[in-house]
Amino acid sequence: MRGWAARCRLRKVVLSVIPDCRDASASLQFDSHGMHHLYLIGNMGSGKTTVGKRIADSLCLPFYDMDALLEQASGQTIPEIFARHGEARFRELESVLLQEIAPRPAGVVATGGGVVLSESNRVLMRQSGWMVYLKASPDTLWQRLQRAQNRPLLHTPNPRETLEAIVRAREPLYQEADWVVEVDALSPAQAAQAVQCAYRPTPDAPLKVSVLPDQPQGYLIYIAPALRTRAASLILQQRRFTRVALLTHPPLLHWAEPIRAQFDESDTPVQILRLRSGERMKSLRSAARLYEQLLQAGLDRSGLLIVLGGGVLGDLGGFVAATYMRGIPYVQIPTTLLAEVDSSVGGKVAVDLPQGKNLVGAFHQPALVLIDPELLQTLPARHWRNGFSEMLKYGIALHRGLWRRLQTMLQQGALTARRVRKDPAEWTLPIAQCVRLKAQIVSEDERDLSGKRALLNFGHTVGHALEAALGYRGWLHGEAVAVGMIAEAELGRILGITPDIVAQELRETVAQAGLPTQLPSGINAETLLNAMRHDKKRAGDSLSVVLPTDIGNARLEPNIPLSAMQEALKRCGAS
Repeated sequence: MRGWAARCRLRKVVLSVIPDCRDASASLQFDSHGMHHLYLIGNMGSGKTTVGKRIADSLCLPFYDMDALLEQASGQTIPEIFARHGEARFRELESVLLQEIAPRPAGVVATGGGVVLSESNRVLMRQSGWMVYLKASPDTLWQRLQRAQNRPLLHTPNPRETLEAIVRAREPLYQEADWVVEVDALSPAQAAQAVQCAYRPTPDAPLKVSVLPDQPQGYLIYIAPALRTRAASLILQQRRFTRVALLTHPPLLHWAEPIRAQFDESDTPVQILRLRSGERMKSLRSAARLYEQLLQAGLDRSGLLIVLGGGVLGDLGGFVAATYMRGIPYVQIPTTLLAEVDSSVGGKVAVDLPQGKNLVGAFHQPALVLIDPELLQTLPARHWRNGFSEMLKYGIALHRGLWRRLQTMLQQGALTARRVRKDPAEWTLPIAQCVRLKAQIVSEDERDLSGKRALLNFGHTVGHALEAALGYRGWLHGEAVAVGMIAEAELGRILGITPDIVAQELRETVAQAGLPTQLPSGINAETLLNAMRHDKKRAGDSLSVVLPTDIGNARLEPNIPLSAMQEALKRCGAS
C-alpha cells in the first residue's frame, strides 16, 4: 500500500462500514462545527473496541474500529503489517485512516493504542470530536494481554516490562484527553455507561464528579444539560428537608419558579429570597439581612438553602449557610460560566471587606452541586468570557489537554471578542473537566494547608489587587484574572521560572478570547502592591505567587521580591 492508492482504498473501506443508522446521528444535538466523534484512546487491552461497540449500539451511531479497518484496507493483519513494513509504516497508515474518519458522520472511534504518538493525530481528534481515555493499570492490561498473540509490540524477550514501559511513555499523551474513565474495576457495560455519561450526559444519566470522597463532608456534582428539570428530586434523594429557602436574583425568577414547583409536588415548602446582583452585595450587611429573612421564613437546622445564581451569590449564600445557626446544608445551582467552572465547587465561602476580597469566610462544603449548561443561554457574551478566563487558568496551570481544547474552541469560533456559540454540547465536557480538576485539588487539600490548592490562585494575586484598586467596579472578576495571569507570567519570566514561549502563548490566547492583556490606564503599581499586602494568600510579610513553569504546570513561589512584581506590573501597563 503506497501513497494515493493506500488513501483511496482506506476511503473506500471507511465508506463501506457506515451502518444504516447513520442518519439518526442528526438527532443527537451535536453542534455543526466538527465536534462530533467520540474517540476512545488508551493502551492495548483497555477495552476500546468492546466498550466502543456498546456505546455505538446504544446511541445508534457508526462504529469505526481503526485496527479492523486497517486490516480490511491492507488485506493483512496488524502483526503482518508490522512484520513486513515496520511500525513507522503502520503509523503512517493509521494517520491516513484517521484523516478519512474525521469528516465522516458522528460516530464512535476505537483508536489504536499508539494513535496519540502523533501530535497531528491528537490535533485532528481534538478538532473533530472528544477524546476519552480508558485508563487501565499495567496489572489489568497484563492480565488481559499475556496470552495474546496479535500484539506485535509485545513480541520481546520480556513482554511485561515492555508493556509497562509503553504505559509509562504514553501516559502523558493519554492524559491530554477531554475525560478519563478508570476501567480497572468496571465491567464493559459499566465502562460504556461511564463514557456515555461524559459524551452525552442527560438529566437521568448525568456526568458525576465526586468531591472529598469517603469523607463525612463529601458530596457529588451532577453535570448535564436540562439538569434543572430534576433539581428537586436530586436534592431530595440526599435527605428530606422541613423547609427550603431558594436564594436568587430577580432576573433569574424564571429559573427559580419551576424549581419551586418541583418542591411543591413533594410537599416541601419553599420560600424564594431575592437579592440584587453585584460584587458590592457580597458584604456582612447583606449577610445580616439574609439571616433575618431566613428567620422570618422559619428555616432551622433541618432546613436547606439553595443558591441559584453566579459566583458572588454563591459565595454570599454559602457564607450565610456556614454561619446561620452554626451551619445549615446548602446546594449550589450556578447560573454563570464562572460559577459553574470554579466558585460553586470547593466550599470556600466568604464576604468582602473594603480592604479586600473574601477576607471574612469559612470552609463549608455544599450538600450537592447541580450544573446545567442550559442555564447559561441568556448569559451575555462578556460574562461567557469572564468565565472562560477561569477555564484558561485551569488549563495553563493544571492541564495541558484542557488548554489545547480551549485553544481549539477559540480557533473554531466558539467564543470570539464579539459573540459566543452557546450550544451546551460544545461546552459541557470542558466545563466538567474544570470541575474535575478543582474537585481533585479540593479533595487533596480542602483547607488550603499543603499549598496544593494555592495552584487555583494563578492570576488572582494581581487580579484581586486590581479589583480592590477599582473598588470592584468596571471590570469583571475574570477580566481582572486574565490580566493577572499575564502579569504573573511576566513575573515568572523575570524570575527565570516561566519560559518565554509559555508567557507569549498565554498572552496570545487571552487576547484571542477577547480578554484584556493590559492593566487599565491610570493604575499605579504601588497601589496594586498595597492591595496585595492585604491579600489573604500572603505569608507573613512576604508575597507568594503561583507561576507557570510549562503549559499545564505551575508552582507556588514564596518570597517574591517586590521589585520583580513591580517590574511585571509595569510590563502590563502600570504606572
